[in-house]
Amino acid sequence: MSATMNLDLEQIKSLILQFNNDEKIELAKYLDKLTLKNRFEKLFSSLKEIPLSFDDVTREVEAVREGLHKYHSKKS
Repeated sequence: MSATMNLDLEQIKSLILQFNNDEKIELAKYLDKLTLKNRFEKLFSSLKEIPLSFDDVTREVEAVREGLHKYHSKKS
């Protein structure tokens, strides 16, 4: 035997408000899994329009590393 329910988005949101935090986290992870492929494809598609070379990426990585090194050196 199967059953179906017709709920609109607002009704679903109202149900979610009744969940505890752990249940909300579990639901969020589930929704992430369902939508990850689509979100990744959109991101990848948008990146195709940005001309980035390997040298550009390398320079950015080195700048971040240098910033992190300076940050950690000041903390010591």
